[in-house]
Amino acid sequence: MKAIRADFKALFEQYEAEFLADLKAVLRVPSVRGVKTYQAPFGIGPKRALETVLSIATRMGFRTGQVGDCVGWAEYGPDESQAPTYFGILGHLDVVDVENDWHYPPFDLTQVDNFLYGRGVLDNKGPLLSTLFALYLIKTQKITFKHRVRIIFGTDEESGSQDIPVYLQQEAAPYAGFTPDCKFPAVYGERGLLDVQLSLPITDGSEPQITAIDGQFAKSYLPDHARLLLADGTVKTYQGKKAPSNAPEMADNVLPKLVADASQLRGQTGQFYQWLNAKIGNQSTGENLGINFEDAASGALQLAFYGLSIEAQQLSCHLTCRYPISVTEEQLLAGIEAALLPGMTVTVKRRYPSQVTDPQLPFIQQLSAIYAADTGLDGTPVTTTARALPNIIAFGPSFPGQKGIAHKGDEWLQFSDWQMMMQIYYDSLLVVGTQD
Repeated sequence: MKAIRADFKALFEQYEAEFLADLKAVLRVPSVRGVKTYQAPFGIGPKRALETVLSIATRMGFRTGQVGDCVGWAEYGPDESQAPTYFGILGHLDVVDVENDWHYPPFDLTQVDNFLYGRGVLDNKGPLLSTLFALYLIKTQKITFKHRVRIIFGTDEESGSQDIPVYLQQEAAPYAGFTPDCKFPAVYGERGLLDVQLSLPITDGSEPQITAIDGQFAKSYLPDHARLLLADGTVKTYQGKKAPSNAPEMADNVLPKLVADASQLRGQTGQFYQWLNAKIGNQSTGENLGINFEDAASGALQLAFYGLSIEAQQLSCHLTCRYPISVTEEQLLAGIEAALLPGMTVTVKRRYPSQVTDPQLPFIQQLSAIYAADTGLDGTPVTTTARALPNIIAFGPSFPGQKGIAHKGDEWLQFSDWQMMMQIYYDSLLVVGTQD
């Protein structure tokens, strides 16, 4: 990767200690979604993180605001009366919970050589704050913007982005913008996402053979441990390797191991797990389900088998499908339904249709050119999965080759990458704010 530009490096170093202290203050807030309470619709943690960041932005001299106790913003440039529309940067301050797989304090900032560790340092507090710090570096030089630029701080991305509709009830959407919550270079196409529960009611009258299935089953990652408790007292424990659900091929998912054992059971219970073993197993592209769609623009479908559950006499599995931009949800559901056992049902738990933005739009071309100039890497726009606010594309923070870091223990971000992304955002916002 290209070295940090000398003039930017000198500017950054003036504020490096301040930026690291601010990042530490935000990481120290355990902003996992909690119980709704007074003026905190997603719990105390996310609200405290929002207040912490808005305090930093206010100290830096930005105009700030808050919507619905769950979304905040900081902006620079002419006010709304002079610039009715704005360029937006959207990120989130909430994080996924932690497990006992950390070697560093998860809710703190630890720097070891070139690495920064802490929950949210990559997803998404570190990158989001880098955009605020980049805008602050512009502001310290008293550079006048012709256009309004607003950084938006969400607090519910990890649980479904229920904060963004609240924001849009009061505030207009940006005319264009980006989220630093995906990867570089500019991402013009967002694959669709479909989260489904496949269930089979047990109607053959057999006694329950499974007492419980225990584990940390969350849609954001594939689990690395689980227990199968059988009615005869047998307990089976499974260990594997966790990975984010958007990188299923990097996991040693324990659920296929559990399913293989449960497929030895009798009756409809055994049939359900036999079906799971045959149709899903360790696959991450859905070929045995008949949904292994693929296209040149966005690649192959990703299938993440992230959960199992038992409710009374109903057995269920939980899957997330990230599907190519050329495929529709209807095609995907038709493929799944065609593969089901008699009596099985499909319940959609979460859905985001694919989105495509013209990669030739001027602002995408500008961001791509800036990325290429700053890094020396190919800036051709790509596709991936990330969406929440209209008119927003993904732009950073992960660089090519970096995958499967978020949602795991010892979440990290290289300090040099943090500095580089800050330079990219500095150059990008400078162009966006000052161009005619």
